[in-house]
Amino acid sequence: MAQTIIVRGAHAIIDPRLGHAGVIPGGAVVITGGTVVEAGSFAALAPKHLGARIIGDGTQLLLPGLVDAHSHGRGLSPIQKGVHNDFLENALFDWAYMPILPPELSASLCALRHLRSGCTLLHHNGFDDDGAEGARRAHVAIRTYLSTGIRLAFSPGVRDESKLAMGGEEFVDTLPPGLKEAARPFVFFDKKAFADEYFRLFDELYETYNSGDTRVLLAPCWAHGASEAFLRRVRAKAEERSGVMVHMHLLQSPVQKAYGLRRHGKPTVFWLDDLGLVESNVVYGHAIHVTEPEIELMGGRRVSVTSHPSCNFHMRNGITPVMPLRAAGVNVAMGLDDKTINDDEDAVMELRMMHKVHRLHTFDLAAHPLSAYEALEIATVNGAQAAGFGGEVGALHPGMKGDAILVDLDRVTRDPWIDPQFDIAEAFVERAMGVDVATVVVDGRVVVEDHRPLTIDVDGLYREVREFCARGLPLEQRARADLLARIKPYVQTWYGTWHETMLDRPFYRVNSRV
Repeated sequence: MAQTIIVRGAHAIIDPRLGHAGVIPGGAVVITGGTVVEAGSFAALAPKHLGARIIGDGTQLLLPGLVDAHSHGRGLSPIQKGVHNDFLENALFDWAYMPILPPELSASLCALRHLRSGCTLLHHNGFDDDGAEGARRAHVAIRTYLSTGIRLAFSPGVRDESKLAMGGEEFVDTLPPGLKEAARPFVFFDKKAFADEYFRLFDELYETYNSGDTRVLLAPCWAHGASEAFLRRVRAKAEERSGVMVHMHLLQSPVQKAYGLRRHGKPTVFWLDDLGLVESNVVYGHAIHVTEPEIELMGGRRVSVTSHPSCNFHMRNGITPVMPLRAAGVNVAMGLDDKTINDDEDAVMELRMMHKVHRLHTFDLAAHPLSAYEALEIATVNGAQAAGFGGEVGALHPGMKGDAILVDLDRVTRDPWIDPQFDIAEAFVERAMGVDVATVVVDGRVVVEDHRPLTIDVDGLYREVREFCARGLPLEQRARADLLARIKPYVQTWYGTWHETMLDRPFYRVNSRV
């Protein structure tokens, strides 16, 4: 017989889209067999479910689990691996010096960091999952994630172009002879065989793991790192698999914006539309340097965008125009992207960053800023939609999956006091941190209880990670990183002035030189 639990709080936010009307004082949800069966006041529900296990002491905040709709699952941040964050075009070379953790360690670390801060659904967006080793790592990572109890969306990702620089074939010709020969394999390879291998891996992962509880998505790493032929195959594969979600990085930097115009003679989103990739099952990561006509097209097609405010500051990218995107009808979701503001993958802090950054969209004194409920919507139901769980995760209505968290309110409301009339959602978004998350329930299973992870041996995991990283880089990886470091200055020269004219008339005007 399926276990029934009742998760109770002093306040229960059932669905952030309902605003304050969705808050139940003394609220609770009943979860049976991993599915929410009732929501209401604890006083009314408890007598109906005698014998159910009670989770929570009635002093906490109950709300849907948070969603990270864009993570790369590296486990440790670049900072922890000894590499500074910088412009993407620089970082792609600098990151070559980062230790590459075994997938069982990186997935365990990533799951731990997400669960402990209340994130119950994670989208692991792969990057350069090439070859047999990429396939092996994907399988191990998925199995490891699932063993931790976190809900998973997983997308293997590759680039069949721009693995060294955008406009790679022409760029290679700018290199001195020694570097030119060393760089050629990054640019000139059998792209059909490469694509065949990728789609074989996707089908293998999809057939093995895709289910009601786990989703496998398609992921050309970047719109700017994919050939037209590859993207057409992505579109065809998505249709073959009943409209599976397609996730790709888009217009993360002004250099990428310039490249789209140079190569295609039109804005990148309009080029993607020619390929059938501006649709409701398509998700763009970042989408910082989109234009107003692109936003209008994206909104009309109901695409999704994952926004990563902390990462965008770390990487000096800019600010995603979240408010114009939302106004146009784009489904905006939250992504942590392995680079949160405190360098700890705290999903609650990233939610606050989302809430704060987009207060800058106007200086009109009569305009309303992004509310706490809207920020929560971005971090729950919208993220679920982007990760392929639309209508199933992100709220606590009967029939939805039983993913919920309980947040201690000691710091939020009793340190030492907060006006009891102040809206609880606003108080949570303004004051809470990931460390306040006490209990995490995924699919009706308690995976964190009283701040203690139940599915991960944290001490053992940390010991293994430290031992691995202390070994240093393998000689082959260091040699490759040294080669890329020699090429990096030529890439900086190659991109030189590309950003000029790409940054005029910003969406968010924060100050003025005059």
